[in-house]
Amino acid sequence: MGPGVLSPCLLLLGVWVCALPAGSVLPPELSKAEVTGMFKDFMIQFNRTYRSPADEEFRGMFWSPPPHTMHQDPRRPRKKFPKSCDWRKAGAVTAVKNQVGQECRSCWAFAAVANIESLWNIHFHQPRNLSVQEVLDCSWCGVGCNGGYVWDAFTTVLHKRGLTNEIAYPYTGRQEKCHNLNKYEPAAYIQGFQTLPGDEEEIAAHVATEGPITVTLNSAAMKHYKNGISKPLVKNCNPDQVDHVALLVGYGDVKGRQYWVIKNSWGEDWGEKGYYRLYRGRNACGITMFPVTATVNRIGVLGHKVHCPP
Repeated sequence: MGPGVLSPCLLLLGVWVCALPAGSVLPPELSKAEVTGMFKDFMIQFNRTYRSPADEEFRGMFWSPPPHTMHQDPRRPRKKFPKSCDWRKAGAVTAVKNQVGQECRSCWAFAAVANIESLWNIHFHQPRNLSVQEVLDCSWCGVGCNGGYVWDAFTTVLHKRGLTNEIAYPYTGRQEKCHNLNKYEPAAYIQGFQTLPGDEEEIAAHVATEGPITVTLNSAAMKHYKNGISKPLVKNCNPDQVDHVALLVGYGDVKGRQYWVIKNSWGEDWGEKGYYRLYRGRNACGITMFPVTATVNRIGVLGHKVHCPP
């Protein structure tokens, strides 16, 4: 592992080893500016370019040297999007999984894998149940159960050139040695990943036209959630103190109350059969801080359109 790869990992490992609550991803004492700075440093190290200040996409060869400049393009106009969207109705979302217990802070890996599973189903119409354990064990930065960032999960998948299925590499709830699975063909792969603008309308438009994405949020309001649309006060769910990653699978509106539909990784007995409805429109619990998604495309097919059921 060369210095161009090691440095961003070491930079973030100082964060990951902190003691965090179950399912968390970031320590609460980090400010948004500090975490954003680390993320940008990571992207610069891997020769990525900025499509716009708020829309950053990983591009180029994985082993390329770091660039000396960043390119910024004018902000693109917002897309139109339907009033409601629920990818579960299209059969594009896999069953809710359970990261189990306090010992393994693996939400970041569960969310990233769920994102890839959904996009593979949407774009290829091929259901996939992929290995979360492989992401934990083979983490590019070696964080495993210590809590991590979703972009490390995607980098791991790129480095391994795909992911094995869950049956071949099942979840154990603890970090183990990375298995050599050369005898298995990857069950799914990605072309890259990208961050999205921190704007709820643009996030909704992307979900409706491309598929589910991962989001990082403050889990304070989730701890005692049972059902309904959660609308916590800022003082009870600080948007600058995000500590959990989950999959955003859709959005809706009930009598003027807009909400997000979020797939969690705490089992089907939690919340609404494993799902969480969070108020949409005021950056509740910091949901706009780090919207990130894998890039899964049908190679050679241009203008492939997908439609999210209302």
